[in-house]
Amino acid sequence: MPDSVAESDFTLPPRADQWSTHRSLVAHRLLGTFYEADTVLLPEQGLADLHDDFDLFYGPGLRRIRETSVSELERFAFDCLDDAVDVSGAGTTEILDAYFQHVVTAAANGPSPALTAIAEARDREAAADLYLVQLALDGLTEASAMSRNLAGAYGPEQSALFKIFIDEFGYGVYDAKHTTIFAKMLRSRRMATHVHAYWNFYLGGPLATNNYYYYLSRDHAKFFRYAGAVTYAEAVFAPAFVQMVKVFRNIFGDSVDLHYCDEHAHIDEHHGRITREQVLLALADRHGSRVVPELLRGIAEARLIGGWFEDDTAAQIRWADDLARHRELAGAASIAVAPPLRTVLREGHPFGTRNHDGAMVLEIERGEADLVTTPTGPPERLERGDRVLIPAGRLYGVRSVAPESVCLLHPVLTGG
Repeated sequence: MPDSVAESDFTLPPRADQWSTHRSLVAHRLLGTFYEADTVLLPEQGLADLHDDFDLFYGPGLRRIRETSVSELERFAFDCLDDAVDVSGAGTTEILDAYFQHVVTAAANGPSPALTAIAEARDREAAADLYLVQLALDGLTEASAMSRNLAGAYGPEQSALFKIFIDEFGYGVYDAKHTTIFAKMLRSRRMATHVHAYWNFYLGGPLATNNYYYYLSRDHAKFFRYAGAVTYAEAVFAPAFVQMVKVFRNIFGDSVDLHYCDEHAHIDEHHGRITREQVLLALADRHGSRVVPELLRGIAEARLIGGWFEDDTAAQIRWADDLARHRELAGAASIAVAPPLRTVLREGHPFGTRNHDGAMVLEIERGEADLVTTPTGPPERLERGDRVLIPAGRLYGVRSVAPESVCLLHPVLTGG
């Protein structure tokens, strides 16, 4: 929805508590596209009639835009982390390991807000599918960011990272590659498996999480920060996937293929040991106290941004699962007296999704339309005069089911 980009103020970067704003979503959508233009993406069915798309995506036009804007866009998207994380005064391997063990234990023993929201949802299948879509951001291109840190020469730590990388790629066996078994999980849910089939439903928090590892990997001055972040990620993946298996088995029984989750629950325990002992602590011992704050920062930032993933996904699940109540809330909301934003939609109009910095009341002025909030769940049919409250940060799209429909967006007054 390119027209919506002009509505937001991009002069000031979002704060750490504004990760779900519209300008943050747009920034991370752009960054994700820029980062992946540095990887090889080819359709399973072959290029066939898609050569023009290939030339456009990898051509000089997009490359020039990327090269001239990616650094500024990264600052806009990630500068908030500098204020949110403080690692001053820390400089020993012992402090590094103690902090790492503390946050990993807390993550392993704490609940997942997103998985809790799935378990408590009325439509648990649609909620679970929405969660799978967020995982697909990394799951269908797994270890692509890591590959950028494998070149060069930096000792045994390089070989340790490579062990993890080749595990992700199934030791060269395509059927054992982690992206392959992730696609099996999607197919068991009758979901599309090509990369970004559900692009419109990626949330800002998951986009930021995926982009963060590309961001660190693009700038090798941030290598030690990357080492801390990837060590934290590998350590917390195993218990997270154990929780996911329990929730998904309770919903789907044996009808869902959870090989991917079982594999990660097993292999990531091993990867967690490798990264802690042979990467994180080894780098601190080899390179001294000057690198410890960067290693600590990577751990702290990965923890923070992983929380964005969880909170954003949980909030989307809860809103999409309770639209009837948000119809009622729309009727009670205090809306601005200024003229609303008016959008004309026609049947067959290209579909897109967006969110808003503040709460909005969506009203159908004319026609009939579907409010779409999840990739696989049933849409909410809205007729003339219907209203629904869209909370700040919630992702949605509207698809006309009449020849022409008119939508109105009323800003909700603060406290209304």
